[in-house]
Amino acid sequence: MSSLRRRLLLWLLPATFLAGLLASIGTYWGAVIELDDLLNDQMRYLAEHINVDPGERVVLTGTGNKPSPLRDDNADEVLLQVWSAGALSFTTDSALALPPPQQTGLSDIQVGDQTWHTFVSQRGNKFFRVAQAQNRRWEELAGLAVHLLWPVVSLIPLLALFLWFGISYGLKPLRTVATELSERNVNSLQPIASKELPGEVKPLVDALNDLLGRLANAFTMQKHFIADAAHELRTPVTAISIHVELAQRATEEEDRQVSLSEVQSGVTRLTHLTQQLLTLARLEPDAQLPAMRNIELSALCKSVITDQIRRAEASGIDLGLSEHAASSISGDPETLRILLNNLIDNAIRYAGAHAKIDVAVRDTDQGVVLEVCDNGPGINAPERERVLERFYRGNNQTGSGSGLGLSIVKTIAEQHGAQVVLDAALNGLGLRVQIIFPSRSGVWR
Repeated sequence: MSSLRRRLLLWLLPATFLAGLLASIGTYWGAVIELDDLLNDQMRYLAEHINVDPGERVVLTGTGNKPSPLRDDNADEVLLQVWSAGALSFTTDSALALPPPQQTGLSDIQVGDQTWHTFVSQRGNKFFRVAQAQNRRWEELAGLAVHLLWPVVSLIPLLALFLWFGISYGLKPLRTVATELSERNVNSLQPIASKELPGEVKPLVDALNDLLGRLANAFTMQKHFIADAAHELRTPVTAISIHVELAQRATEEEDRQVSLSEVQSGVTRLTHLTQQLLTLARLEPDAQLPAMRNIELSALCKSVITDQIRRAEASGIDLGLSEHAASSISGDPETLRILLNNLIDNAIRYAGAHAKIDVAVRDTDQGVVLEVCDNGPGINAPERERVLERFYRGNNQTGSGSGLGLSIVKTIAEQHGAQVVLDAALNGLGLRVQIIFPSRSGVWR
């Protein structure tokens, strides 16, 4: 499993070690320069203050002109030579032969595979040389490097321990949120408190709260939908059951046929209601919208009218396209077909026999308007807003509708950013439903 703590440690530990290593290298480089200058100053001091007494002892002369023997432990650190008239008169290492000095001051001499750093001073006709092997300096520098790198290496375990507990403390808000969510039941969708959370965790919690809020709304709508659907389905199911029982008990063929006719009517209504419920469930606000494309409304209207014309003629209804402007919108053809089918279906159901239904598409200042107008009984003004609600059929409706048609129309219109307007027809009779798409663009959500 992927661990955020492990990821942070794998990034922070190498980064910290690298930073410490770079700091040590920088310190080491500066110390090398300082140490080189210090060793050169020591050789200069020795060359300017060494002397050889009659007993051939090397002594250092101080400011008080009191000679003091050179410590024996310095014998392996530097080579001391005294040259007189081009001849070597004294050396601390007779086995090592260096060429006679050619000049005073600092210089490097290559003897075999070894480089010697030398400083030569002259007093009278004598040349005093102090030399140090390069290997000896490297040993000093290696020791300095160990002293600089050892604290960095030795602090890595302690640093890892501090980072482990520090990261654990930093991740504590996430564990708190996880614990709170794990202790909730399935019905607990209250938002998580985010006031005391760090700024890095707060966006995650805000996103979770937004998701919980949308889930709560979806569950509430689902509960209402199920309750309303159960209520609406109970009536046709009960009616079918009663008429089936009556048909079974009928002794006369005529009574049996009447009951079976009522059963058929109930089944038809139940089928229509089920289809409307499934359509409404598919068109929930949080449902994923299909891809939009350019649609010519007049062509869509002609197609739907062709599908509905036989049903209208069976009731003696005059159904036709009165205006067909060449208007196009961006939308989903399937859902817009459902919208138009519901508008025409409602008009056929409630307008009554021998009514007239006109479908129109026109361009206006408000945008593209899709209109379905009939000369039936219409809907009273106070009820025009309520008929857009689910399962509301109005007080003066006698048709066999489910009360979902206009609710479906409203949902589809909202998905396309359109407005639904209900009013009376131009002659004051019937109902006119307008779907206004407020521009030639498609979706305004």
